[in-house]
Order: sequence, then structure tokens, then C-alpha cells
Amino acid sequence: MPGIVVFRRRWSVGSDDLVLPAVFLFLLHTTWFVILSVVLFGLVYNPNETCSLNLVDHGRGYLGILLSCMIAELAIIWLSMRGSILYTEPRDSMQYVLYVRLAILVIEFVYAIVGIVWLTQYYTSCNDITAKSVTLGMVVCNWVVILSVCITVLCVFDPTGRTFHRLCHSRLDPMPCSASPHIPALPFIPRHRLEEGQASSWTRRLKVFLCCTRTKDSQSDAYSEIAYLFAEFFRDLDIVPSDIIAGLVLLRQRQRAKRSAVLDEANNDILAFLSGMPVTRNTKYLDLKNAQEMQRYREVCYYMLFALAAYGWPIYLMRKPTCGLCRLARSCSCCCLCPSRPRYAPGVTIEEDNCCGCNAIAIRRHFLDENMTSVDIVYTSCHDAVYETPFYVAVDHDKKKVVISIRGTLSPKDALTDLTGDAERLPVEGHHGTWLGHKGMVLSAEYIKKKLEQEMVLSQAFGRDLGRGTKHYGLIVVGHSLGAGTAAILSFLLRPQYPSLKCFAYSPPGGLLSEDAMEYSKEFVTAVVLGKDLVPRQVEKIGLSQLEGFRRQLLDVLQRSTKPKWRIIVGATKCIPKSELPEEPEENSVTSNRLWTHPSDLTIALSASTPLYPPGRIIHVVHNHPAEQCCCCEQEDPTYFAIWGDNKAFNEVIISPAMLHEHLPYVVMEGLNKVLENYNKGKTALLSAAKVMVSPTEVDLTPELIFQSQPLPSCPSVQIGTGAIPADRRNSSTK
Repeated sequence: MPGIVVFRRRWSVGSDDLVLPAVFLFLLHTTWFVILSVVLFGLVYNPNETCSLNLVDHGRGYLGILLSCMIAELAIIWLSMRGSILYTEPRDSMQYVLYVRLAILVIEFVYAIVGIVWLTQYYTSCNDITAKSVTLGMVVCNWVVILSVCITVLCVFDPTGRTFHRLCHSRLDPMPCSASPHIPALPFIPRHRLEEGQASSWTRRLKVFLCCTRTKDSQSDAYSEIAYLFAEFFRDLDIVPSDIIAGLVLLRQRQRAKRSAVLDEANNDILAFLSGMPVTRNTKYLDLKNAQEMQRYREVCYYMLFALAAYGWPIYLMRKPTCGLCRLARSCSCCCLCPSRPRYAPGVTIEEDNCCGCNAIAIRRHFLDENMTSVDIVYTSCHDAVYETPFYVAVDHDKKKVVISIRGTLSPKDALTDLTGDAERLPVEGHHGTWLGHKGMVLSAEYIKKKLEQEMVLSQAFGRDLGRGTKHYGLIVVGHSLGAGTAAILSFLLRPQYPSLKCFAYSPPGGLLSEDAMEYSKEFVTAVVLGKDLVPRQVEKIGLSQLEGFRRQLLDVLQRSTKPKWRIIVGATKCIPKSELPEEPEENSVTSNRLWTHPSDLTIALSASTPLYPPGRIIHVVHNHPAEQCCCCEQEDPTYFAIWGDNKAFNEVIISPAMLHEHLPYVVMEGLNKVLENYNKGKTALLSAAKVMVSPTEVDLTPELIFQSQPLPSCPSVQIGTGAIPADRRNSSTK
């Protein structure tokens, strides 16, 4: 950061991003230089062979090219490692070194063509096998380097780079940029030209990303909204992708340092942090000793199986890569190979599955593998489009329930639905309040409701077996991720007709419902969040107001950093040492104008928008982080707990390697089951004191380390004991 300017155009790569590419090319050229030197000067060639003499002349010239490449790449490495992310002055001469390296690349291209000509003339007739092999190796090495450079240039090309550069040096509308201040001012370029160009650029990228999908009017609208979202996020911002990675690394370290500082304070009620969430004496744990609470939690675990099955064959094979493939292969029969073989049970409606019916069969196999033979699939829709999410309807005779399960994000079209995060009024009959919801998921819920009514799916499900009383079964709506948000909103739409409806939303998006709708949803929605999952942490609120805050945090930590970018990113692979975190400046420090200009009116308006929250009562599955052992020792398993979460507490993205992993549906299933496993092992004792382990923000809740200083209150939701913890005891546990 900022993007490097070459040929009077800004590129999506910084001058400090060239360390690894230059190291790779330097090693490649050094290896080939050594091999070619040994071949040319260590072997004796037949002077009567014309091809051998041409090889020696060609090889000596290529040695000079390799030596020039190595010198230029060493210069690039040395320059790229200087300065810091924002302090670019030590790297100002990088563009001139790149010009020299580009000239050498042109010479390499000429030599590559000469090598091809030599191969066409002498490869068949030449008797010198060594000469042929060496020439072939030089040609291949040349073309590998040339093609890799061309691909890299295409990847870092910025369509608005020339407009951005001209706007940087405009006489009337200056903005922060990376070019040298000695460049003369250019004619005035209106700022809206850059903003329009950036939006158009993002629209083209989305269309290329979804090049194989049929474009509808709704999809075109989604393109425009999401392109505007990304263009506005990067407005007036000279930033490259690697800066975002480095910023996330620094943000993670800052968050860990702040949590550690909180634990070091003597006068606060926070005992420890579990999965980044503060644990106090008022934290409410699920009382699994209570029969009603245990029954509720087992119900949550049970219906997660239905949400998991909605993903069809991709997740089924991911969970069971070997035996699952064999089981699906035995049941699947492609229509082109075995058209007469029945693939579905009678009375099952399948819509737009693939020719082998893999999704419907995987859903059925999922329940058979779990020994849930009493579950009948009534309807499966595999239709996937923007605002139109796949789902299936099943009848569970054991639980006497009809279950609607909605699939989460599994395709680029689902991602478009996720990112369309504007506010939309919930179309609930008889309600005239201000209930708002995530636009993409409101439209998806309306689509599913319309589909259920048109196909009379629920009527078929409740009339599946009147002899077994299906008419009086209850209705359950479940989903994970995108499916969780859609399921919660669909529950609003169906509840007037089915008052006893229940909804289980696993890993729902944080920006789903307005505050009044969120409070109402607690009557019938139970949500589950695992650990540091990214999605429920308010990253999908209304438009840009929350992205604006995240953007400023990211830029702030980049501004304060004095370390080179390569050290920050490489340091993330070894649990960044505390010294990598830039020190906090004083409050009255002046903000650098190299990052952003003054806030626009749009920024001020967005910050006043209505926030959205995750739905229902939230069960937050948290865990501690045991001390890391050496590679030869067996790592201790973390201890999992279930606590009642506050919907408004998920207001900060916790940067962690687990923030994406803990969103996966089968990982959520494992986390739910581990809470029961730990309870059965006797590890669910109440927390009244905690020992902070190697990670300064996590806690080990083994029974041996827990003591109680006061009798525990008897209530349905178990609370942490009220015993006081000496400050010296807590501080002594901090690394």
C-alpha cells in the first residue's frame, strides 16, 4: 500500500508485494544458471556438429540474460523489503527497476523464439542428445517465466488505474496517491468518473464470476447493488489485496492484546474470554442437569441433522469421502445410462436435480446413515438462482413433525443473495410496524413460501399418512447460514397459519432482523453460533455503515504499523509475537492523509442507518484453547460449553483462523455434540474461577481448577458463582 504506479497507471499490487515473486524467479534463474554453466563449460562438444556450436553460442548469450535477471531480481527483493506499508519513500525507485526487468523480459522473449527456431531446424537431425535436451530446457524455462509474468500482470491489472492516477494529480481535485510528488499536475478529472468506473469494474468481475448463469432482471439488480457495495467500500482508497491480509493479521493481534489488557485489570467483572466472548459472573450457561433444558438442547442437535442434509451430495462426500462415494454410486443412476432404473421413492417430488439425482439421494442417504429411517422426504427443490434458495420438506414420524430445511450458501448465486444486505420490510400480514430484514433473505423466504403454496407441499406433508396422525404434526423450519436467515424470515411468514411453529437457525447472519423483529423472534426462533464464526458477527447489516467502521479499523491499524508487510504476513504463520503489534499512539495524534480523505456525506448518512441483529434466542457454543504442546506430544482437546448469548453482543468481527472454519455446517454439528460429550465426561462444572492458559484471552475449565466460594443458586439458567477472585490470582494466570 499504496498501489504501485507503472506506465502512468496504478496497479493492484504494492511495491512491497514483490518479495516472494522476486525470490521465486531468483531461485529459478539461479538454479538454471548453475545447470547451464556446468553443461556449457564442463562438457566437450563435437566441433563438427553445427547444432552443438549453435548451442554454445546461444547458451552463452542466455547465461548473460540469466545473470542480468538475477541482478534485477536481487534489486527488487532489496527494495521491496525496505520501508513499511505506508512509508514508501525507500521504494520510490522500484518502478525504474521494473522497467529494466521488463526490458530483460523482452530479450528473454526474443531468445525463446530463437530457441524454438533452433528446435525446429536441428532437433531431429542433431545427434548431440545433450545439446537437444539443454536447448529444450532453456525454451521451456523461458516460456514458463514469460507466461507467469503475463498471468501476474493480468491479475494485478486495475481497469480504473489510469483514471485513479490522473485523479491523484488533478489540479482541482487532489486525493491521496502513491506516485512521486514531483510528477506535474494533470488536467482535472471529475471524481464521479472514478466512482462510476469502479462500480462498472466490479460489475464486470461479478459477471465473469457468474459467466455460466442465466441473467435475470433480479440478478442484474443484485450485480448493481453488490458492485456499488464494493466500489463504495474501496472509495478514495489506495489499497491492494495484500494490505487487507496484513491488516487482518494486525487486527487479530490488536484484539488479543486488548483482551489480555482487560484480564490484567483488577477492577472489572470479566473472568476470562471463551471464543473471544467475555465470561462474567452473570454469564448464563445452559443447565444440562435440568431435564427441560437438556431436552431443548438435544432437540437443537437433532434438527441440525436436517440442516446439514440440505447441502446434498457436496457436503455428504466432504464428510464421508470414501464410503460416501461408494454409497452414492450404488444408489445413483444417470438417466442416460440406466433410464429404466427407479431412483426415488413413490410420492417424492424432485425439482431440477442433476441427471443422476445425486442431491436427492444424498439427502436420503444422510438420514439412513444416521439410522433415522422414520424420516420421509416429501419434496426436494434443487432450483438455485439469485433470491431462490434450494430446500426440501420431510416428515419425521418419530418426532411427529413436518420439517422444512433450507440450504445455505453453496454457489456464487447464493453469495449474491448473501451480499444483497439492504433493508427490506417483512411482508407479514396484519403487522404494520417497522419490522425489517435482510433483503436477499426476505426475497428468498417469499420465494419458498410461494413455492410451498403453488405446489401444495405442506398439504401433501400433513396428509402424508393420516392413519399415523400426520394431520396433527407440528411444523419445524431449519437452516444453516443463508438457510438460517431465510428460515427465520420464513417463520415470520408462516407463523400466522402455524402458530406453534418452531425455527432452528444455525450460524445465522448477524445482519438479519431489526431490533423489534429480533425481540419478537425470540418466541419461536432458537439460533446457534459456534465459537468465533464470522457470519453472525454483524458483517451483513444494512449497506455500508458497518463496513465503514471495519474499514476505518483496518486502515487505522495499517497506519500505525511500522513493520514491513512481508514480516507481518509471514509472522501470522507462527502466532505473531507481541512485538509485531504497532504501539497505540496518543489520542490527539493527527491522522495521516495517506489513507483516506475527509468523510463524505454518504458516510455520515450511512452511519445513522438502522442496525440489524441475529434472530431468536442464541445458544453460543464456546470453547477454551488448551496450552500448545510440542510436535511430539499429544494436543489436549478443548472443552466446549453452551451459553446463552446476547443478540447485541455479536457486534465485532473476531479475527481468527477459526472464523471461517467454525461456520462450516459439519463443524457446527461436531461442536454441538462435543458439548454433550464434555457434559458426559463431567467437564461442565460451573465457572467461578478460571486459569488463563497460554493464550492470554482463553480459559481452561477443567474440574480440578474450579472452586466455589459461595453456594450456587438453583435456577433454570445456571449462572456463574459470585465468589470474588483475587486480582493477583487472575494476573498470575496471564502469560
